Amino acid sequence: MVMEELERMLLKHYSGSFSYRGLRYLLPVYHTHLWKVKGKFMNNNPLLSVADVRSYIENYLKQLFAEPIAIVTNNGKYLLNNAISFPIYDFWNKDDQELLNDFENYSFRGDYIGTIFFFLSGYWEYTHNNIKDEYGRFPSTESFSCKKGILEEPVVDILVERIREELGFTYKDNKPKAFITHDIDHLWLPTGLGFWRSLGVDILKRKDVKLAYDRIKKSFTKDNPWSVYNLIEMHKKDGTRGTFFFMPRKQPKVRWAGYDVIENKEYLQNLSNEIKSINGRIGIHYDINYLKDNRMKDNIDRLSSVFDTKIEYGRAHYLVFDITRSFDIYEKSGINFDSTCSFSDAVGFRFGTSKPFRPYNFVENKEYNVVEIPLIVMDDSLQSSRYVNLTLDEKLEKIKQIIDKVGKYNGTFTFLWHNSSFYVTEWRGWKWLYDEAIKYLKENNFEFI
Repeated sequence: MVMEELERMLLKHYSGSFSYRGLRYLLPVYHTHLWKVKGKFMNNNPLLSVADVRSYIENYLKQLFAEPIAIVTNNGKYLLNNAISFPIYDFWNKDDQELLNDFENYSFRGDYIGTIFFFLSGYWEYTHNNIKDEYGRFPSTESFSCKKGILEEPVVDILVERIREELGFTYKDNKPKAFITHDIDHLWLPTGLGFWRSLGVDILKRKDVKLAYDRIKKSFTKDNPWSVYNLIEMHKKDGTRGTFFFMPRKQPKVRWAGYDVIENKEYLQNLSNEIKSINGRIGIHYDINYLKDNRMKDNIDRLSSVFDTKIEYGRAHYLVFDITRSFDIYEKSGINFDSTCSFSDAVGFRFGTSKPFRPYNFVENKEYNVVEIPLIVMDDSLQSSRYVNLTLDEKLEKIKQIIDKVGKYNGTFTFLWHNSSFYVTEWRGWKWLYDEAIKYLKENNFEFI
C-alpha cells in the first residue's frame, strides 16, 4: 500500500516533467531500492547507494593502510588512487540466486569494493534476519558463506591483500594477533540443586559413574576443576594474557548458568586482582535476554561496581546476536569492543574477516563507533555435529589451518575457551587441545593482546 501511494504521488507530481512511459521506467528502480519508511525497511532490504559503499570501504581501508587512499566512482567503476579500478556490482539490486551465481573467486564479478562491503556489513544476514533458531540466532547454514562453502575463508582479508599488492601499499600493523578469551558461565562446579542434577546427568546421560563418584569427592575437598584461577595459572605458565567475560546475574533456566555477582563480590574482587597480574581484562558476558530486557546498562554498571573497573568489552551468552539490533544496544550501553560475532556451531569468519572493524549501521548509513573483534574459534563449536566425527588431532589441525589463514593476512585470531570446558566426560583430553593451540600461536609469532 505504501509503494502504491508513492507511485500515485510520483505520477501526479511529475506528470508535467516526465512522460508517463518514462516515469513507469523509473518506478521499478524505486521498488528495487525498497524505500525506508519511519526508520524501518520494507522487506528488510536497506536503501543503499554506490556512495554509501564507497564511503564505508574507503574509511575501512584508511584504517588498515599506512599510505593515504581515496576511492572515487567513474564510468561504472570504483577507482582507487587513480591507479586501479573495479567494476561496480550493485548487489543490493540482486536477488538471492543472482548473488549466489555471480560470486566467483572471492568476489561479485570482480567488484572487490562492493564484495568487501557485502561481507563486512553482514548484508545477506541483514536481509534474511527473519530466519532464527530456538535461541533467536541466525543459523550458520543460512549464511551466504555456508551456502558458498567459504565460511573458513577470510574473504575480506583476501581481497584487501590483493588491493594492497596492486597498490604496493603497506599495512599499519603487520603482525598477527591472538586474542584469548574466556566466557565464565559458572564460577565453579554446580552446587545445591545443580549438584544433584549434574550427578543425574553423569550417571544417566554420560553413563560415567566414575565421574559422578569423583564429583562427590570434590564436593568435600572443595577441589574446583572449573575455577577461573586454573585459567589464570595456565596464562602465567604460557606467558599470555586473557580477557574474561563475567555474567552480571543468574540466567533464567539456561543450563543453570550465571551467578549473583553481588553475593560473590569478595571472591570476584580477589579474582580481579589475579587477572590484573597477567595484564588481563574483565568484560561482560551479556545476559541471554539482553535483546528482550532493557537492562544492559544496568548490568554493565553492576559488573563495574563489583570489579571496580570500567567495562568496555563484551560478548553475548550463547552468542545471541541480532544484526538489526545488537550493535545499536552495545553502542548505546557504552560497550566499545564486542566479540560475539561467530556462529555457535561453526568455526570461521562470519563477517569475512579476522580483523577488528566498525560494523555498518544500515539505518543511519554510517559505521558504528563500537569495534567488533570477530570470534574465530570457540571450543563449543568444535563439539557441534559439524565436527563430531573429527578426532582431537583432527580438530587441532582444523584450528591450525584457521590460525595459518589469520597469520597470512596479519589478522587477529580470537579464541574462546570456557573455564567449564574441562573435567567432565565430553571435555576429557581437551586441555591438550588448548595447550597445543597456544603453543602453535607462539611458534608462529602471534602477539597476545
